[in-house]
Amino acid sequence: FVEKKAGFDIEAMHMREDLVENLGITGLTELRLLNRYDICGLTQEQMEAACTTVLSEPNVDHLYGAEF
Repeated sequence: FVEKKAGFDIEAMHMREDLVENLGITGLTELRLLNRYDICGLTQEQMEAACTTVLSEPNVDHLYGAEF
């Protein structure tokens, strides 16, 4: 699971605004948007490299393991 850090979560902010404005969900104050990646066939080393170079950017993303 990958989630943008606060300040970089522009897509989540826009989605929340869209839900509030278009559906009238006025109580919605925060929205978290996570991307889930299912990957198989990699070694542990390859998986770690892919997570920090391809699937996320450590300076702007939170990276969660399988037990989010």
